[in-house]
Amino acid sequence: MSQPSIRIAVGDYDRTRALVDGSVGVEGFETRFATGDLEAIFSQAFQTAEYEVTELSFSNFLIASVRGGCPYVALPIFPSRSFRHSAIYVRAGSGIATPAGLAGKRIGLREYSNTVALVARGMLSDEYGFDPGSCAWFAGDVDHVERDTIDPRNWPKGVNIQAVRGRTLSSMMEAGQLDALIAYTPPAIFGRAGVGRLFPDWRDVEKDYYARTRRFPIMHVIALRRDVAEANPGLPKALLAAFNQAKQVAQDRLAIHQALPVMLPWMQAEAESTQALMGQDFWPYGFEANRDMIETQIRWSHEQGLIPRRPAAEELFPGW
Repeated sequence: MSQPSIRIAVGDYDRTRALVDGSVGVEGFETRFATGDLEAIFSQAFQTAEYEVTELSFSNFLIASVRGGCPYVALPIFPSRSFRHSAIYVRAGSGIATPAGLAGKRIGLREYSNTVALVARGMLSDEYGFDPGSCAWFAGDVDHVERDTIDPRNWPKGVNIQAVRGRTLSSMMEAGQLDALIAYTPPAIFGRAGVGRLFPDWRDVEKDYYARTRRFPIMHVIALRRDVAEANPGLPKALLAAFNQAKQVAQDRLAIHQALPVMLPWMQAEAESTQALMGQDFWPYGFEANRDMIETQIRWSHEQGLIPRRPAAEELFPGW
């Protein structure tokens, strides 16, 4: 008897590679994987729900779920996580020397509702009293014009947000028309035109943030289409087990000393330092292990006007 087949769209990470290459399977199911541009994967998921299992932006999944009509439910699998102190860039001459200097400034970002922006604003609000409503926000493409339109559907009411079309945020920054920029990749003008990070010692700041809060922000979540979840009640736990197994394969590779599997000369030292601070399982999956981070990001989303209410975490992760 043949096993049911599911299609999974996910980023090609070290922690998913054993799944993608077939060396780890999902018990009871045949799997086919699609990897590629994550923005395209997210867009396809929200527009057509083509894949039975898909990686999603945590923030935009949260918004779609609370507003109603999201075809997916979340699984406590988080293939992308990142501290975002390093994602905030400022222009010399903007008057921004500390986080307090962001108040009232002109700030660019790719998408107001994406997770990097949610987390950066949330961290700034919690740690430094930042008020996103005091700023003028400019949503557009960072280094290359990629979009003809900027979708405003997830913009909160009462926040000054303008769409930037036909030019880049980097060019606006260089021309002095933006004071700061939130971007998950260093912009092309980073290191020139007087553009640097708000937190130059970002690694130490992020480590301190984790040491005090025990929070490792979630960027992306794995989600299962609702109709598939209802038809296959054992699939969520089978997926969690498979993703955990693939993650362990990646973590085991970090302990290899004979011939380094990653092009970092001090890979072992970095891994040992990370585990000393964050524990052996420093990239945890599972609901209870991530409850505080999930609830924190729900709170940030509500405080920032992205969602009209604060759902219980269990509402997003039913059955866990």
